[in-house]
Amino acid sequence: MREGKRRSRWRRGLLVLCLGAALLAATPPFSFGRGEEEKGKDSLRDVLQSLLLPDLDGNNVSIGSFLGEGPVVLDFWATWCKPCLLAMPELQELYAELAPRGLRVVGINEDGPRNATKVRPFLQTNGYTFPVLLDLNREAQQRLHAIALPTTLVLDKDGVVLHSSFGYRPGETAKLRSLLEPHLTPKSE
Repeated sequence: MREGKRRSRWRRGLLVLCLGAALLAATPPFSFGRGEEEKGKDSLRDVLQSLLLPDLDGNNVSIGSFLGEGPVVLDFWATWCKPCLLAMPELQELYAELAPRGLRVVGINEDGPRNATKVRPFLQTNGYTFPVLLDLNREAQQRLHAIALPTTLVLDKDGVVLHSSFGYRPGETAKLRSLLEPHLTPKSE
């Protein structure tokens, strides 16, 4: 009889865990609606301007400083995150192709203070050239609701969220490319 109760509890616990994971998966990482802005809360642009993170040289940079010229892709990642490592070459390819048309790709590293010295060599070894900021105290991750790694936020030049996702799906950059196209400077022929 006790064995049956244990199995029942285990199944209920598993069901609750699965339902929670499904709810989490269905929730976008960042949903700052215009209605909230109208109610007097900070706008996303204000949040981005107020977030100062060190770059690889130790200079504090406002995430909001990347806005204004074209769309921005913010990618939360870590060197120990296998899905992040799969996504990074695709982000580099997107950056190399679309940066001349105004795209800004910004990596936000979540390795923390203990492993911050590993980030620059990792980027150099792999040939990643987009700017990377260090979220040493996880403030950006919290304030921008980056609930999993990798989390990708695509913003227009004014800081409006066009797309948000977490995790890695092969080929997602094709979707991002088509989403970004109307926000880029037209191709010169």
